[in-house]
Amino acid sequence: MKKTLLALFLGMSAIALAQEKSQEQEESPISHRHELRIDALEGLIVPAIDVSYEYIISKYSGVGISTYVSLDSDTNNYQKFAITPYYRQYFFSKEDFGAKGFFAEGLLQLGMGDDDEYFYIDDTNNGVTESNWTKFGIGFAVGQKWVSKNGFIVELNLGGGRYFGEDAGPEGFFRGGASIGYRF
Repeated sequence: MKKTLLALFLGMSAIALAQEKSQEQEESPISHRHELRIDALEGLIVPAIDVSYEYIISKYSGVGISTYVSLDSDTNNYQKFAITPYYRQYFFSKEDFGAKGFFAEGLLQLGMGDDDEYFYIDDTNNGVTESNWTKFGIGFAVGQKWVSKNGFIVELNLGGGRYFGEDAGPEGFFRGGASIGYRF
């Protein structure tokens, strides 16, 4: 009886040890966990800079922050500044390098800008008032990320969200673009 229990215990220990080793191989450490990206479309289409930093938690997830700054002094561009923290979940990422491929992200956004309000004064002239706004919102985006073996990144993403509050400014926001960057 003691020999049977000892054999059963040793067998279960060997199975547990083998399972633990296979999990360690599956969750191999990611050597490069930091990414810097710049949105190339923002610079070409809208005179603005959109820079993102992402920290890779595992081959399946990452957290980051994006900063948008408008370089246009024209009042037609409503958003002047935005800061967007996000969490990403990567799907179908089976390579050891990980944190690439199709992703979905949940995000928060703090945006600031100008909103022109036009009003009618009398028969001869119209008035324009400019109001500054600051709003907080929540959103969602999906995208695809490609990472080369030497760390260069190309990313496409598309999404948006809704701002809270009923004061001046937009009700929602757009998140998307084509970014290039580097993982180090």
